[in-house]
Amino acid sequence: MKINRIFSFFRRCLLTCFLILSTSSCVLTRKQNNPQATRLENTAYFVSVPIFKFSSTRAPCLQVQIDDKTFSMELDLGLRGDLSITSSFINQILSKTFISTQPMYGFKGKEYPTNLYRIPKIKIGAMAFIQPILQENTEQSRKDSVIVQNGSKPSPREPGRIGWELFHNVNLLLDVKNSKIAFCDSLPTLEDHGYKITDFIKVPLLLERGLIEFETDTPDGHLRCMLDTGATWNVLNSKIEEENSIEQVIQDPSNILEYSSFQIGTEEFGPVAFHRIPIKLPIHIEAILGMEFIEDHLVFLDFAEKYVYFSKDHNPGNR
Repeated sequence: MKINRIFSFFRRCLLTCFLILSTSSCVLTRKQNNPQATRLENTAYFVSVPIFKFSSTRAPCLQVQIDDKTFSMELDLGLRGDLSITSSFINQILSKTFISTQPMYGFKGKEYPTNLYRIPKIKIGAMAFIQPILQENTEQSRKDSVIVQNGSKPSPREPGRIGWELFHNVNLLLDVKNSKIAFCDSLPTLEDHGYKITDFIKVPLLLERGLIEFETDTPDGHLRCMLDTGATWNVLNSKIEEENSIEQVIQDPSNILEYSSFQIGTEEFGPVAFHRIPIKLPIHIEAILGMEFIEDHLVFLDFAEKYVYFSKDHNPGNR
């Protein structure tokens, strides 16, 4: 099923009351009308970037340089697109060129007109990305991306978010427990930097719907999961009674389902708990693995070969 490239599928679920360098240099070039046309100046590369903080929703935050300014942005693998920034910051980016206005959807299903801009270059650590597309998000669309307790206000958000499509021509390592990510060309290079690749479990990376998805097995059968660093919790898409709001559902402990068995490939990762919440989007999402899973496991996304690797053990790698 073909969908618009800027759908922002699931942001993060949040109750305000509970809230709380690089070793080489690479340049990624992407032609404007051909997202598959890329060139990495280094054939083999490993570029480590620190996660300098975690947002109020537990999303990892990276420092992104645009023009001569540095912005704090959440790494949000649930965002289909390169990156987004709120309307209050858009005028700080002088190099932008307007492209068009297209729809974006919040996880509650509401549609928001979104301006798209092309910018010449951004830098994340020592990695440069050429001609990415920037989305402008309104304050209203940001409010639709969180769940708060009735009578409460959302915690302050970061100025922007980084979507998974920015990385679709590089491979991405998530080493959240050690507060870093890394861009890396291959598993052998990961091993050269101290990661025990024999501990990784390999499963197909499913990108045909514009999401980072993979198959798992549970006591209830197969489950297609979306990987989302922008989601605080693991979420199982479920219907709710009409008289109940999402805010009521998310506060009800009886709506948490724990799978005693959760198998990825040939490896057992259970038990894993899911919050049962309705996700209203143009396509059906069965489940989301959020930060409560990702922060306890190494994840390596091999976009070139279309595989995702998981490790139960958290190897520190070289520091």
